[in-house]
Amino acid sequence: MITVVGLSHKSAPIGVRELYALPKERVPDFLLDLVGRPEVGEALIVSTCNRVEIVAAARAGSDLGRVAAACRSAFAGLSPEAPADGVYALSGGDAVRHLFGVASSLDSLVLGEPQILGQVKEAYEMARRAGTVGAILHRALSRAIHTAKLVRSQTAVGSGQVSVPTVAADLARRIFGDLGGHTVLLMGSGEMAETVARLLAASGARLLVVGRSADKVKALAEAVGGEAHSSSELGTVLEHADVIISSTSAPGFVIERDAVARARRARRGKSQFYIDLAVPRDVDPAIEKLDGTFLYNIDDFSRIVSESLASRWREAERAQAIIDGEAKGFDRWADGEQATPTIVALRERIRGALRVELDRSLGGRLRHLGGPERAALETMLEASVNRLLHLPTTRLRRAASLESLDTPSFPELTAALDSLFALGEGDAVASELEPSGPDAAPLESVPSGEVAKLGSR
Repeated sequence: MITVVGLSHKSAPIGVRELYALPKERVPDFLLDLVGRPEVGEALIVSTCNRVEIVAAARAGSDLGRVAAACRSAFAGLSPEAPADGVYALSGGDAVRHLFGVASSLDSLVLGEPQILGQVKEAYEMARRAGTVGAILHRALSRAIHTAKLVRSQTAVGSGQVSVPTVAADLARRIFGDLGGHTVLLMGSGEMAETVARLLAASGARLLVVGRSADKVKALAEAVGGEAHSSSELGTVLEHADVIISSTSAPGFVIERDAVARARRARRGKSQFYIDLAVPRDVDPAIEKLDGTFLYNIDDFSRIVSESLASRWREAERAQAIIDGEAKGFDRWADGEQATPTIVALRERIRGALRVELDRSLGGRLRHLGGPERAALETMLEASVNRLLHLPTTRLRRAASLESLDTPSFPELTAALDSLFALGEGDAVASELEPSGPDAAPLESVPSGEVAKLGSR
């Protein structure tokens, strides 16, 4: 099972979330350090403008409580000076349902928005490339993505055009009315900022694109039908902008109060509307104190968006039912996986015993067998292990995932198998497992003619 540790727009304001924001280039090292801890076997991190969450699975022999504690410690290390009030930890079924809900956009600032699924996929890919995803997180993320697609196809939770970009564009129209003849400044190349810019350009606004990389700025300007400018020109172009949309990955403010104040004086009282879609924030919040300056950050959209989502919330109940059903399916799989170490150990014990007898016979009376006959015996050994352990394997997994008063419990079965086959003692008990007595004849005592027939089947 899995653990989720982090915070989101529901538990902490943007002023706290931005302290924990993790740049993409730091993600691989963070994840490698995390799985380097003795409790954590697998990990990924979802870091967006609305949430920063670690999703982790336990290392063999560790429990989820210790994994959650290790993840809390790692999470606190992202920002030692930040308050921990909004940080939550979920484990087991609660963590699975939360992850599925996040991927399905039921936990988003804008219910049903499509961007979060892509962000979850990206988080998985980054962890996979870093080598910190194993069987459990692969299964969990695959199931989460599948669940999100079911929610989108079977409910109307994502219907309509209500999203952060559409709301931001609508706000600009409310403030300025007709945008024809107005100028929009796009700072950075974030997907949401580009979407807002396209919406405003469609309303007749002139677009200016500012950034540090000349090639990227030129490409983005061409994509949105705008004019390219270098970041050194920000102070000048700021004077001409009526709407400023910023979405960079800078660690601090890229638009300072003093620069805005100078632009305000040059504009001679004309209003400006700032849309800050970055986490950490790009625009100094102190600009709100300047006359004629309107500033909205990512959190400010929650109140506006909620006014337009009554029908989606009704659909959310249907979506939650889908999530609960899919989460139960994952829970059953995860519970069944508890049996895997016992099954593996039992298979190795049985295979090892058969291997000893086969090697003994092939070195004795059956040493005359050729390659095809020996290969047939190898195949017979594997088939014997599979046939012998098929029913015990099935019943062990069933006992791990289902509780019943009519059959022995999973702990009882594993304890019995461990006691009978000494599964946890390795080769130290090999002498005790040696057969003895009249019924313990090795394979070499079988008439060689009978064994030789195996090669002709």
